[in-house]
Amino acid sequence: MNNTLVSDLQIRYAIYRFFADECRAPLANEIAERIQLSLDDVRLAFRRLHDRHMIFLDAETGHIRMANPFSAIPTNYRVRAGDKLWWANCAWDTLGIAAALGIDVEIEATHPADQQRLSLKVVQGEVSNQDWLVYFPLPCRQWYDDLVYT
Repeated sequence: MNNTLVSDLQIRYAIYRFFADECRAPLANEIAERIQLSLDDVRLAFRRLHDRHMIFLDAETGHIRMANPFSAIPTNYRVRAGDKLWWANCAWDTLGIAAALGIDVEIEATHPADQQRLSLKVVQGEVSNQDWLVYFPLPCRQWYDDLVYT
């Protein structure tokens, strides 16, 4: 593995660790400080990770908008464990947060069509209300055409 790829993967891991610990997206300077790299190197790595669809940067600010399954902005999909709260990008990602962290969670979602509130739990890897479905409006090959929408 080349050194750029190794440092990009270290930065990606640091991003996920930060989301898990702090319940929010890190800024580039926070990652630079955590893993002792220059701010410029981290910003370049953020761009490479974005280009590889490993994170998603906000087009205007250059800050992390998504590191699937985590969202940096409030959404209709909330995942709670104790006093921690994470935002997910979609219903599917709520389950991804539970799986990625390997913890029991409570999930609250608001259905986009009718604003109905839905809730379920994941306890020891098992999902309550297993008769529900997750709907994907587009095939996964089209998600990055407009990731914020999908």
